[in-house]
Amino acid sequence: MFRYKPLPQDEAGAPPRKGAGAFIASSRIALDAGQHPVVALRSHDGGMGAMLLVADPGAGFSAKARETLENTLQRFASGGWKREALEAALVGGAENAKWKIAKWREALKQFSLAPQEYDLNGQFYRKVYFEPKSGALNVFREEADPDHWNPAKAKLALHDGVRAFSDNHAGGVVANATRFFREKITFRALRELVLPVHLEQAAGEPFYLWSAACSTGAEAYSYAMYLHRLIGRAGANIDFRVFATDINEKLLEGAKKGEYEIHKRDLEQYRPYFQRYGRLEGETVTFNEELRRHLTFGVFDIRNVPRRRGFRMIVCANVFQYYNDDARGHFLENFASCAARPGYIYVGPVTPDLLARSGLRHVPKYKLLEVD
Repeated sequence: MFRYKPLPQDEAGAPPRKGAGAFIASSRIALDAGQHPVVALRSHDGGMGAMLLVADPGAGFSAKARETLENTLQRFASGGWKREALEAALVGGAENAKWKIAKWREALKQFSLAPQEYDLNGQFYRKVYFEPKSGALNVFREEADPDHWNPAKAKLALHDGVRAFSDNHAGGVVANATRFFREKITFRALRELVLPVHLEQAAGEPFYLWSAACSTGAEAYSYAMYLHRLIGRAGANIDFRVFATDINEKLLEGAKKGEYEIHKRDLEQYRPYFQRYGRLEGETVTFNEELRRHLTFGVFDIRNVPRRRGFRMIVCANVFQYYNDDARGHFLENFASCAARPGYIYVGPVTPDLLARSGLRHVPKYKLLEVD
């Protein structure tokens, strides 16, 4: 029987293991789960236990969860523990990972395992300590820092955080903070300002948008779908391309496949887009070649000066809020150096001091910075 206990402070000792996979032992297992849900398994006699974590952000999550669970059950079977003699628990998972919780439930059900469920709410980073013998599940929760979203209190300097963003797993400083059509104001800006300016001042020339720090690529596909629709409705005979970059190579590998599991809320709001530009099967979309030929994915560190020029719009919504103003100023210089004239940059809130130093014009209606 599992026994759940929230810890008031982190336990001393060796740091919990990080990364995804199956962690199997007969004694204590410590796992840094971040904002991901974790499955715990134990034999009734406590002779063996396991914790399972899958960090895949896209359409491959369900298959990876089933594969990890199946391989773990085979390990139990090889040790003499039949599936009928196992207990399961589902632990953790922030609000933005609820869809993974549902997928874990489905996988466990397929193997006739009914999990006990604990600690499924709140934007927390979790460390889980599991003792198979006693069934003790101790969880330390550290609340996600709300100051990450406050431009006056961001802490990372220019050379901080690089490893966290570039580690070849989907964690790090940002827990895949992306979704389809995420920054709604940017789509309004494209429709009402940015594309009309381009059609007026650069008639016949291709339209380039850069999705910087694109994470899993959902936003980049969103811009591609929206631009295809806008340009078609405008009757404009121009090509367009969405360049999507990130420092995390593993996230980009998933993005290039063009396969995503769609959050139920996104599916309700944007189903016509997914049906028009992809093959929609249940809650999974595979984008078609007609759309994908307008996207280019590549590894790039926004600390560096871009080589490509002529971006009419640059969107960097995933990283900017974590850095201090000195670093933000550096990023803005890089963005401005490669923007078209006029060009438009979306980076979320900026401080008045940074705005004054940047030399960029603020367009408050659309929360954009204009390069002129």
